[in-house]
Amino acid sequence: MKSGSPTNMYASCPHLDDSHDTKHDKEMSLEDKAVHELTAKYDSYQGLMQQRRLSSVDGSETASSAGAESTEAAGQVSDHERMQVEIFFRSLKTQVFVCGSLANLYVGSTASEGDWELKHTGIPVLILDSGEARSRDKRRIQILLAERGTCFTLWRDTIDNLTSYRVAGHAFHTMHLSSDHSCLIGFSFDSVSAAAEMWNHVEKLTSSPENISLSVPGRRNRKPRRAPKPQPLPNKSNISQPCCFQHITSVDAGDRSRYFSLQTLVPVFSTQNKEQGTEL
Repeated sequence: MKSGSPTNMYASCPHLDDSHDTKHDKEMSLEDKAVHELTAKYDSYQGLMQQRRLSSVDGSETASSAGAESTEAAGQVSDHERMQVEIFFRSLKTQVFVCGSLANLYVGSTASEGDWELKHTGIPVLILDSGEARSRDKRRIQILLAERGTCFTLWRDTIDNLTSYRVAGHAFHTMHLSSDHSCLIGFSFDSVSAAAEMWNHVEKLTSSPENISLSVPGRRNRKPRRAPKPQPLPNKSNISQPCCFQHITSVDAGDRSRYFSLQTLVPVFSTQNKEQGTEL
C-alpha cells in the first residue's frame, strides 16, 4: 500500500530542529537525513487526522479532532487488546511483549533522503524465543506488527546484532531490516509513553548477547548437551476435553470489509464455492 492511500497520519513523529548550518548538513549521515525528511514531511499534515487508519479499512477506527488528548487516546491499546495479542502469539518457552499503542510502519532506505513509504498500521509486538522448544529451536528476538482486531501478522522481522534499533525521537524508532541492512524501518508511535516502554523492553532483550545471535565467551568448548529421551505420548483415553476455554478472537467472511489482512490475504470465494459449503 502506497503512502498516497487514505490513512491517518496523527501518529507521533519527532520534531527535529531545523536551525542547523550547511556544515552540519554535510556531517549528517544518510540515515539521519532520511529520518529528518520524514518528520519534516508529515509533521505539517495535521489535516489528515480525521482520515482512516490502515488497521481499519471501513473507517470504524477513526481519530477524534477534539484535541491532542483525544487523538492520543484513539491510538491507545486497551488491556484486553494487549491480552488478546499476547495469547495469540504466546507459546511454549516464549516471552511476548505487546506495545500499549498503535504505530505506523514506514519503509525507507539508507541510500535515499526522505524517501519513506507508509506500509501498515498495527500493534508492535516483541517475541523472545528461548530456543528450548522443539518447534522453535533457535534463540532469537522477533519484532512484528499485529493487526488490531484480528491479531494477524502484518509485518515481521528478526532483531540481531546488526539491526541497530534506536530512538530517533520521542515517539519515533528506526531499525535496519535483517535481510537487507540498507533497508530502513521506521515506527511512529501514537503514544510517547508506550514508545518509551517499547524501547526499554528492546534494550533489555538486546543486552543479552545470546538473544542477538552473538556468541558468549567460554561456551564454545562446551560439549553439546544430550537431548533427554522423549516421554511416551499419553493414550487418547487419558486426554480430557478442553477446560477453562475462553474465546477471545473471532473473524468471519462479514469482516472482510473491515480488516486489511482479510482483503489482501484471503481470496474471494465465488458463489459456487459458497453453495458447496465453503467457509472462511
